[in-house]
Amino acid sequence: MIQYQDKTVTAKTFAKHKISDRLMEVFDNPQLHLGPEFQNFTMKEQEEILRHVSLFEERVHRTLGVRFKEIISASNFTKVV
Repeated sequence: MIQYQDKTVTAKTFAKHKISDRLMEVFDNPQLHLGPEFQNFTMKEQEEILRHVSLFEERVHRTLGVRFKEIISASNFTKVV
């Protein structure tokens, strides 16, 4: 029996939510994962890169099939399991 957040889930649901959890960590602090060269870009270039990261976040979660019950802020999601 596979448990995720105190609920019995399928292997597929467990996998997609665990991947989603890790990706949310990346999306919450993308600057930490974009490499040291990110600091060498202009502020405008950094903003554009971060805008694209945000767009990827939406696409990735849609692809994984992870739905959100609510979004309280940009870094505080409540997922539907």
